Amino acid sequence: MNHILLEIFGYVGMALVLVSMMMTSVKWLRLFNMTGAIICAIYGILTNTWPTALLNMGLLIIQAVQLIRLYRMEKKEVTK
Repeated sequence: MNHILLEIFGYVGMALVLVSMMMTSVKWLRLFNMTGAIICAIYGILTNTWPTALLNMGLLIIQAVQLIRLYRMEKKEVTK
């Protein structure tokens, strides 16, 4: 992959993670953060920066688990 495109890819992931922190909706925060974490994890793998890759894989797992919990809670509230 072209070095400049790879750097842009990394910056897009970083921007998504950063923007996610400005979200007022928890659902959107988690979705943006997950998307950014996926991109940053791929970037970390492609650039052999394993601390970056592992951190973002961890964030991805945490956000996915929390998003599943959020959807389950919403589903329970609707059925009440």
